[in-house]
Amino acid sequence: MDPRTIVTVEPVIFLYLASTFLNTFALQRLVLVKVCEDQYNEDICNNLLLQPEESLVIQTKASYVLLLYTAVLTILSIPPSVLLGAWSDQAGRKLGMILPSIGASIGGAIFIVMVQVKGMSVYWCIFASALIGIFGNYVAVFLSVSSYMADITHDGNRTKRIGIVQSMIYIGGTVGYLLSGWLLQNYTFTHVFGVYCGCQVVSIFYVVLWLQESKRGTERMHITDEIAPAACDRILKKNIFLYASRTWETLSKVRGGQDQLKLYLIFLCVVLIYICAAGEQSILILFLTYPPQSFSVELFGIYNAIKMFLGGATLIGVFPFMLCYVKEMTLAKVGVLMRLMSLLLLAFSTHTWMVFLSAVVNSLSGFTGAVLQSVASRIVERNEQGAMFSCMASTETICVIIGTTIFGALYPQTLTSLPGFSFIVMASFQVILLILIQ
Repeated sequence: MDPRTIVTVEPVIFLYLASTFLNTFALQRLVLVKVCEDQYNEDICNNLLLQPEESLVIQTKASYVLLLYTAVLTILSIPPSVLLGAWSDQAGRKLGMILPSIGASIGGAIFIVMVQVKGMSVYWCIFASALIGIFGNYVAVFLSVSSYMADITHDGNRTKRIGIVQSMIYIGGTVGYLLSGWLLQNYTFTHVFGVYCGCQVVSIFYVVLWLQESKRGTERMHITDEIAPAACDRILKKNIFLYASRTWETLSKVRGGQDQLKLYLIFLCVVLIYICAAGEQSILILFLTYPPQSFSVELFGIYNAIKMFLGGATLIGVFPFMLCYVKEMTLAKVGVLMRLMSLLLLAFSTHTWMVFLSAVVNSLSGFTGAVLQSVASRIVERNEQGAMFSCMASTETICVIIGTTIFGALYPQTLTSLPGFSFIVMASFQVILLILIQ
């Protein structure tokens, strides 16, 4: 058996996510350093623990810069991904995996220059985020990888293969978190961003030299060339507005039976899942460092690493095994129930062991996303996979902004009365999600 049919897009998603998590933590630290350089002298920056007023000013401005960075990155990544999704249905999936790595490499090079040039403004990171976003960022990687898996798999093994791809997100996050702390402790920002760029370069070479274009994508191009080459020329010359229209048509297309309703419900489920995921990520460190948990930064990093590792391990080891004996929609419901229990346990946690137990319970929650993606890919036609996953990835990206805004505003309002109230609200969303999956 050709090894290139066994190991396909898994390294692509692993390298991109591991480097992204690595970059995120390092960038936050770099922004703090650059803001301090802009505002104060070196003596103050080296003794911020003794300068509470100056530290507050730096934290406030750094938060603003990082929020702007995230907003630019998120918003600019959606239009190219909408274009790329529909285009890849005709021309293949590999370009959608290469372009984000090119953009990330350029962005990483800008970060390195920011480190080396002491007087360079912190706002150059916003320019870097714009470049990374224009090249598609994670949205383009997700839609390309998911579409590729839909192309090369059949109904019998698609859910299992998508689950393995999903596990790379968790394992990549684990490696990224652990590696970033180790590199920053023992080396410099330049080394961290150098590794970030290196991962992108390795990913590009992997896609170009190892990854085969999906057979169905190749068949689509051959069939189109044989039957209507002039029509193919017209398709490839469409502009971004027509590709965006095709993406919308894929979602709104009338389908037989209950398929259209199922697709809408899946997208609604995706909205709820990612609003909660983004909300949790935005307030988790605040919640866990607040009494009675009072986590240190080091303990919070360990918790995150364990949580991601367990999520990836269950998708690789437990999920394929359970698919042999349990229906996939039942596993999706199990994932929702475990997520609900995890959030409630986190909301009412008063001891460290309760927080870590919530991570163990949460490890099965990844089942839901893998099943929903697989079901959605079976509803749409073969030549609509890229457009459908493009719409799904864009929806997830918008939900990140919505979730961060909702729970970022809700958390401080209930901090003194019930700190875990936001997680209770997220748990109530899981109840809605469980009803939709029925």
